[in-house]
Amino acid sequence: MTRIQAQLLLPLLFLALASCGIAPPFDAKAVAQEWAAFMDRDYVLRPSDRLAISIYTEPIYNQEITISPNGTVSLLRLPDRLKASGMSIAAFRRRVQADYGKILENPEVSVTLLEAAVQSVYVAGEVSGPGVITYQPGMTLTQAIAAAGGLLVTAKWSNVRVLRNRGRSSDKTYPVNSQKIIFEGSPDFLVLPGDVIWCQTSEIADLGNYVDLYIRRLLPFSIGGISIPTSN
Repeated sequence: MTRIQAQLLLPLLFLALASCGIAPPFDAKAVAQEWAAFMDRDYVLRPSDRLAISIYTEPIYNQEITISPNGTVSLLRLPDRLKASGMSIAAFRRRVQADYGKILENPEVSVTLLEAAVQSVYVAGEVSGPGVITYQPGMTLTQAIAAAGGLLVTAKWSNVRVLRNRGRSSDKTYPVNSQKIIFEGSPDFLVLPGDVIWCQTSEIADLGNYVDLYIRRLLPFSIGGISIPTSN
């Protein structure tokens, strides 16, 4: 197999590894718990998110709400609207529990995201089909990239960037080594609705572009062979 053939097979290998069942068995309950903890900590609420509020000790106060355009919600029996947008699910749950604690005895509160306002992940750069990907709960970086057709041979596999909106705080960029995920079994990276995945160009591809843009066009002959100009 030539080097070029090997390079052309890399995207197919990526898709195969991302889609086929060659991974070792996993604990579904542990994965679900990890996902719930991840959402609790990392997801930032925004207007139009739909939430379920449950109070185990007082189920009559269970309710489903949608965050208003100004980022607030109105809850049963609470006199004031609560700010929700820009908060993590965990932080908002603590706020709800504190406010209900003023009128109820030791309320046990849970907050669940029923529907995210943004249902997409955006994949750009060196992939076969850049664009908008429909988000699925529990989606990982490799799944999102596979849905975009897989990384090209010109991609920098070792440094894929994930841009995440953090609400009130500044956006955060996460560098992810997809090469280690695919070939070395490193843990995959969980993505969130609204994430932007940027697949950078490799240094070799950058060099090729530089040669094409700044050197090849200046030469009266092609690098692969002599080009004889014609004159009228």
